[in-house]
Amino acid sequence: MRNKKRRRLFPDRSFVNRRIRPRQQRIELHQLDVKLNSRRGQRVRQSRRRAILIKASAIILTLLTVSAMVRWAYRQAFYENSEFRLNRFVVSTDGVLTEADIADAGRVEMGMNLMTIDLKAVRERLAVLPMVVNVEVNRELPDLLEVKVEERVPLAWLSCPPQGVRPRNTTKGFLIDEHGEVFRCQKLLKRFLDLPVIETYHLPMPSEGAQMDTVVIREAIRLIQESNRMFGPDGLEVREVRVKNPYSLTCLYNTQMEAVFGLKEIDRGLQDLRWIVTHAHSAGQQLATVNVMPTKNIPVTFYTPPSMPTGPHESGLPRIGNLPSVGAPSDDDSAARMQRQLRSILNGG
Repeated sequence: MRNKKRRRLFPDRSFVNRRIRPRQQRIELHQLDVKLNSRRGQRVRQSRRRAILIKASAIILTLLTVSAMVRWAYRQAFYENSEFRLNRFVVSTDGVLTEADIADAGRVEMGMNLMTIDLKAVRERLAVLPMVVNVEVNRELPDLLEVKVEERVPLAWLSCPPQGVRPRNTTKGFLIDEHGEVFRCQKLLKRFLDLPVIETYHLPMPSEGAQMDTVVIREAIRLIQESNRMFGPDGLEVREVRVKNPYSLTCLYNTQMEAVFGLKEIDRGLQDLRWIVTHAHSAGQQLATVNVMPTKNIPVTFYTPPSMPTGPHESGLPRIGNLPSVGAPSDDDSAARMQRQLRSILNGG
């Protein structure tokens, strides 16, 4: 009974005693060596390769031909077309650069083909000019090239006698803007001649496009801006700012008045100066010097010529608008009395 059960479960026991072959031998038993090296098969494969190569060559040649024809047609339509010659060159600028200056700097000539002009290159050539802030170059077919240039607005002249830097001079002069950027004056315009001067004796030789970031130069620029904003509507304008030491600034005005400001108290000094100027003109006096560095007992001096004219224009001094006349009264006693009154007010702080 037991043997029958075993036979039912294991009808064929031969595989148990079968010798297990190594894996490599089992793989080799299933390999089929098929070689198709007949001449006909080789010719078929070669013809297929040649057909593929011919098709690829034809496609490439067609693409190259079409590309060359498109380039030729594009060149004939634009680059070789006489209608796209530069005939109108429009320049918009708010400074001293002329159309000829911009054309030379940008290497643009009339009659050039408008399509051959590299707008990016023209923009980069103009942007490197020290007096230029921003440049826009636009092309409009068929014959217009437009250039918009924003130039730096000069605030003052820079003067440094030890370095040979002279104001109001195109060869040895430098202009400075409100940000402290230094650049040369290309043309000596009248509005440049009227700009104030910042004079200092301690300054390295400035270069084109340099940044003057010293404290005294920054404060001198701020003094010019704030003073002109405060006193400009009344006709009192800054002519020169002298840097004599590292703690004060001496400001000369168009009325021949000299005011000394503390480097760290310019705002307070301007407020005191406005109060002093108002009272001096109310008293009919012409200020000569004012030192607003002290907060109290501010020292002032007045112009006392032998014979005071009756009008400001006769004295050779500029007229200050919206303020009383600077001429002294005809009565010497009243003039002395007003001068003593003003001095007492100023000395009281």
